[in-house]
Amino acid sequence: MWGTAISAFQTEMGGSKEAESPETDWFQWTHSPEIITAGLVTRDLPEKGVGFWDTYRDDMKRAADLGTNAIRLGVEWSRIFPRSTEPVQAEVIRNRGGDVVAVQVDDEDYTGLSALADWDAVDHYKEMLAYAKSLGLKVFLTLNHFTLPLWVHDPIGCHKDIESCARKGWADEKTVIEFGKYADFAARTLSENVDVWETINEPDVIAEAGYFLGSTQGFPPGLDDALQAFRVERNLVFAHNVAYSNLKKHAPAKQVGIGIAPSVFFPVDDDPRSRKAAEYATYVSSEWILNAIVFGAFDNDLDMVTDERAEGMAGTDFIGIDYYQRIRMRYSESSALAGVVNMEMLPCVDCTDFGWDIHPEGIRSVSKWIFEKYRLPIYILENGIADARDEKRARFIRDHLKALGDAINVDGIPIKGYFHWSLMDNFEWADGYSMRFGLYAVDFLTKAREKRKSAEVFEEVCKTGELDLG
Repeated sequence: MWGTAISAFQTEMGGSKEAESPETDWFQWTHSPEIITAGLVTRDLPEKGVGFWDTYRDDMKRAADLGTNAIRLGVEWSRIFPRSTEPVQAEVIRNRGGDVVAVQVDDEDYTGLSALADWDAVDHYKEMLAYAKSLGLKVFLTLNHFTLPLWVHDPIGCHKDIESCARKGWADEKTVIEFGKYADFAARTLSENVDVWETINEPDVIAEAGYFLGSTQGFPPGLDDALQAFRVERNLVFAHNVAYSNLKKHAPAKQVGIGIAPSVFFPVDDDPRSRKAAEYATYVSSEWILNAIVFGAFDNDLDMVTDERAEGMAGTDFIGIDYYQRIRMRYSESSALAGVVNMEMLPCVDCTDFGWDIHPEGIRSVSKWIFEKYRLPIYILENGIADARDEKRARFIRDHLKALGDAINVDGIPIKGYFHWSLMDNFEWADGYSMRFGLYAVDFLTKAREKRKSAEVFEEVCKTGELDLG
């Protein structure tokens, strides 16, 4: 698969009133005067975005015109279920350890969910997916890309006091149960035009950016609490597990997987403590969650030793990789990443607008270690660059695809697809519209799209299968 990627919340709003989606935690988060004043987000508002909800036909044509044969999209949980699905009492199955490992939705439960669903939104998504298929694009659909319905998560209340907050989002296993219902409903209503499912986008980032490093990353609920982050990441593992089973139940022939965002932690000196710190940072940021998802192996004290084997784990059909950067670091007794890893992070050398360090070889190295450990097919679900002037993107694309080719042809890694992030400029979460990732530039006032020169490099590869190194 050669494709481009977008997410629902980052692109849908910005057109008609129907395009607005205010019932999410991220919408409330970005509108909160308290959160804006605290500097956790910009003053940019998602409803000023690119308007994909209304313009999806033109934008999908642009994707197809690049020569791609696939597109990665998302659906918004709060659009499909603007009201709580808790009244639908699906059967919850727990393992002997008490973990939720299945949420069984029978036909009566589905009828109850159907009564709560917004069928205008469901039908709109069905039209989107069908149109993508009509253009010859395979559909890679993500169920959850960061946002949660407000009836699931109160981001402001949890920011103030997570313990007393009534709607704790991923910090509460109730969200695992409701996600299982949502996945079952989505499988029954949308599978016809879906080729591959992704359950959750970057669960590692959800935990880290919202709960581990929230005060600097600006993700809701903006906490710096290692215990809460651990709780969230564990719940996300089980959320994937129940969603995987429900998706496979209704679409057994279709692949279902999950995507993470591994960075390359690169020691800048020869101190063995720096190497060990880099290995540990890789473990806590990427390996821990993959061990839990693939093997049901939990390391509950983060000492790199499995101390729990969870029953009832369904696994995953593939592992998605969202690769962006190298993190240059060294051991430091006076610095600690999130209070866990004794390391100092150093400035980028070859920098994106985000300040991320460009390191093309990383796409090969992370693919290699993930495949060698887990022996599962891999999709590159995101790879791109914030580059508003379009000065580095062409080289970025060439160099990363060269490294990806080496991973496939030299290392023998079964990489099944590559999705460039992003088709067009969009709402970049806490950074608003300042970071421009699009192959198509967007004027956010007029909503006009303009193909960037660098897009021609990607287009040539998609259409010919050949990489011109320039």
